[in-house]
Amino acid sequence: MESNLKTAQILINRKCVLGEGILWNKHDQCLYWVDILQKRIYSYHLESKESAFWELPGYVSKIVPLKDDPGKFLIAMQEGLAIWTKENHHLSILIQLDTENGQIRTNDGGMDPEGNFWIGTMHMKALPDQGKLMRLREGVLKTLIAAVTIPNGIVWSTDSLHFYFIDTYTREIRRYALDKGGDLMEGYDTLVRVPGELGMPDGMCMGPDGHLWVAHWGGFGVYKWHVKTGELLDKVTVNAPNVTSCCFGGPTGMDLFISTAQEGLGAAELEAYPDSGKIFQFKNLGCE
Repeated sequence: MESNLKTAQILINRKCVLGEGILWNKHDQCLYWVDILQKRIYSYHLESKESAFWELPGYVSKIVPLKDDPGKFLIAMQEGLAIWTKENHHLSILIQLDTENGQIRTNDGGMDPEGNFWIGTMHMKALPDQGKLMRLREGVLKTLIAAVTIPNGIVWSTDSLHFYFIDTYTREIRRYALDKGGDLMEGYDTLVRVPGELGMPDGMCMGPDGHLWVAHWGGFGVYKWHVKTGELLDKVTVNAPNVTSCCFGGPTGMDLFISTAQEGLGAAELEAYPDSGKIFQFKNLGCE
């Protein structure tokens, strides 16, 4: 691994209880993320530094812009998948989800290269194998993996031949082969099994360098893993233990943005790491 001289800086001082799902939207040059437990969507315009948030009626875990209508977003809430319009805060439910009397909620998700939305679910208490990984295609929601615990890190290789997936509970970064239709082929490789001292793998993005950048819950940073060998290549340190998600964006596409959480920390840890829950940035990472 490269010698670690990289430390992310605070970008936004507002604290989230469980900040997640950070993304960069080229259309409006804004960052978006959610606070799952506060039931909020946040936005931040990088140049003007203007920020805003919107409260929703249920837990919200993921937001992605619609390619054909940039002012609208597909969001994952506990109750279902919905279209959210930023301009007027209008919410239109697409598909209802079975919450099992409030015990199940959505977690991480992502849009595949063909424009289909993949979303994971989990038990509110993270009970083993109570969640699923599903895909919304042409209005139909299909289960792809029937038993997961904490679904995270839903990304595709740049050549669309592989799908990378994390079940945080297992500490695994999995690699699935995809067929020509974009479906998962049977079985998977465990690309990385994260050692306990590095925390647990959470959100993940594909870097401009074609490698996997993974936020580590309990790991104080975002770690770079080789997309083919699983070798640990680099780390961006964050002054908060529970690092939840990451994305690349900004004017050059080389800025790394990072979300964190206060959730899971006791009073002593929150006092020791008062920046927990904030949004961090590492400028011009210059992936090689």
